[in-house]
Amino acid sequence: MEEDQEQTSFTFEIDNFSEKEAVITSPNFLSGGCEWFVKVYPEGIDIEDHLSMYLHVANLVSLRLGWKRRASYSLVLLNQSGKELFRTYGFCFVRLVSFQSYWCYRS
Repeated sequence: MEEDQEQTSFTFEIDNFSEKEAVITSPNFLSGGCEWFVKVYPEGIDIEDHLSMYLHVANLVSLRLGWKRRASYSLVLLNQSGKELFRTYGFCFVRLVSFQSYWCYRS
């Protein structure tokens, strides 16, 4: 039996984004019965001059080993006027393998 799918919307506003260089971490938000957060790398990871955004599971120590979720998400980048600049969709399986790390792999 498949679990009910909950749809959550989370907005994370970053002031003076063009001046940022270091990683930016969003506040935690609740979806699907667990907490998540987004990490934004203004200078990208592995590829220079690219923005990188990643969805993370928060509070790993509050979960049991073997915990898993199927996550379907979209990340949207808006400018200061609210105009959509970029949108990406993702779908992954997340499994807690230790209290320091977890695996997220795309299907």
